Amino acid sequence: MTGRHRLLGFVKTHFGDSSSAVPLLDEFLGHPSYSRSFFLKLLAVAKAQTETPWNTRRLAVLMLEHQILKIHPDNFDDLDFVLGQLNLKVITRDGVRAPRSVLTEGYSTTELRPFINEFRRRLERQNYVHAKIRGFKTSDAALSDFLALARRDCRLSLARYVFTVEEVVDEILSQLRITDGARDLDVTQPLFVEAEAERALESLPDFEAGIINRLCRPARIYWVSDQTSSEINSLVEYPLTTVVITIKPPGSDFEFEIKRAGRRGPLGLNVIYVRDGYEVSASHRLDGGSMQWLLRHEARAAAKFGLIYRRVHKTAAPIPDYVARSNVYAIPVNGTQVQTLTYFTEPRVFERGFVEMRHAMLGCVAAFKNEGYNTLPDLPGELGLTAQFVGLVTPAQAIVSGTSSFRLDKIAAYLSSDGPRLYFQNGLDIANSKNETRRFADEVIEEVLGVYEPPNVVYRSHEQYLSSAFSVPTNRARADQIYLSLLDEIGKTWGTLMALRGYTRGESFVARNVGLKSVWVVGEWKVKIIFMDHDSVVIPNPTDQDFNSIDTLTGMTLDETYMWGKPGRMLGAIGHLRQIYRISDELYQQGLESARAAMKKAYKKTQRALLRDEKLRTLFHPVFLDRLPLWDKLVKGYLRNKPKTAAAAKWKDSQRMILIETGYRARQVDEHLEAIENNRAFLERYAFLF
Repeated sequence: MTGRHRLLGFVKTHFGDSSSAVPLLDEFLGHPSYSRSFFLKLLAVAKAQTETPWNTRRLAVLMLEHQILKIHPDNFDDLDFVLGQLNLKVITRDGVRAPRSVLTEGYSTTELRPFINEFRRRLERQNYVHAKIRGFKTSDAALSDFLALARRDCRLSLARYVFTVEEVVDEILSQLRITDGARDLDVTQPLFVEAEAERALESLPDFEAGIINRLCRPARIYWVSDQTSSEINSLVEYPLTTVVITIKPPGSDFEFEIKRAGRRGPLGLNVIYVRDGYEVSASHRLDGGSMQWLLRHEARAAAKFGLIYRRVHKTAAPIPDYVARSNVYAIPVNGTQVQTLTYFTEPRVFERGFVEMRHAMLGCVAAFKNEGYNTLPDLPGELGLTAQFVGLVTPAQAIVSGTSSFRLDKIAAYLSSDGPRLYFQNGLDIANSKNETRRFADEVIEEVLGVYEPPNVVYRSHEQYLSSAFSVPTNRARADQIYLSLLDEIGKTWGTLMALRGYTRGESFVARNVGLKSVWVVGEWKVKIIFMDHDSVVIPNPTDQDFNSIDTLTGMTLDETYMWGKPGRMLGAIGHLRQIYRISDELYQQGLESARAAMKKAYKKTQRALLRDEKLRTLFHPVFLDRLPLWDKLVKGYLRNKPKTAAAAKWKDSQRMILIETGYRARQVDEHLEAIENNRAFLERYAFLF
């Protein structure tokens, strides 16, 4: 074999002891053009479930893609053969076509020749890696890039056609710890919550649906383990600085999130009352885990907004779907399961940290009581305190579909001059070469551009390389176009929420909870924005005859702050987008104008739908719906008058009388007028809505 020692070194670097990959790699480099017999051999290796290591099978999949890209686009016979081997052909009354399932995968057609064009286009996304493979003359850097790409299951487009759902789930579970749980049944949950979860699952492609259904069905609880990677785009990823696990299935642009999955180390869960000298918020007192009542609220809020958005705009909302929720019965400790009450009560579990944990638990229980949370009756002894705490937090876990681990704050940090240190040294705690850092930059940029052309420069520094990458004309054009489209979506989403008198207190719009995701849609790679974490979302309920204008305007102002930022003080999600895409001042202003236009259009469209759509109207109180236009009229009238003038006082008195005559209580009128007066600056900025 030519250069066997060299190949063995590369394989060990990327795959550990997968020596079975060496002869395959040697044979691959000896096939500079398409070979049907070699294609069939690679397919057999990729499908060899028991005989071949997972790493070697992934490498075979990438080699399959390389072989297909060597077929001339006009060579229909070989392309037709390839589709047949991958089960991407069916015989119908209209002739031979691609199966209808490809439409749910993001393809636009089942007609064979147009499908082949899109199929090639999807594979060509990583052409910048494939193009540098030149047989035995392939450079060390190019070969290393190829082997590194083979470790990214989600970027191997063909993997979904050669790996089975069962073996993918087995591979996922091998990288996690698992304990007992039970499905969380909420008898007070509105019917639309379950309906939205079912709709989300039904809309998934068969491959992804099979994976998530197998993960959800047993109501198990999943925990981070020593085998769980934090490298970006891993099959199972524990993203840096988080306590969630993300699943990125092979050959898929979907992502699932297990929320939350504990901390690394021997203690998956802990109790925190004070951090860095400050009391933590209620949602963070169960460190590493989620609280049942909070997950229930998130599921309801997201389902309601998702339903409204879809009926108003005839497309899915840019938010994830909460598809399953389970209560935690046991926690992993040293290879065994420990029941939750025992875990937090027995000193042997926490050992030296036990006293500190119990002290924090005492503070948390007292704080919950002071904040008005429902508590159990006081019980004596150590077990009584644990019962109080567990009864308040009720540890639970949710599985969410349609998330992104590429959050704006992380992307901006990774695409800064400090990115390599934050990711490799601080995050993964490993050394990194210039080639590894360049690949890291390419991988992140590809995610935010969808399709990416690396710069033809030598990597000298992160900033030099990034600057060159965004200066490539095709990349620059895509960056500008994507940035404008994302600002339109931000305006559309916020305009829809404001029309409902809804807000998130900034939680769903802060950069750490907003993600970007490359998706394959209608035969093209596109980038979408995803607003995550809905634990602070407030939308009026069917029992609310009116909305609390003081709380609402306060919450909307926080949304604005975290979305747009504060000059000189805080960047905001849009500021992060500007940094990520390196946007000029001129385009930034164009984006703001476009976002405002999208916001106004969505606001008006949503309110019209609330007046006409009977299904939407059932989600709100009839009185609330009748009063929707009155608030807009009230704000518009107030902004016409200068504050603290005789005219303003006269207008205020007249409006009070009018509103009381229409059914408002005097206290409600006073609250509305007070809210408007105290938030004049905010309302003036959004006067175009009214």
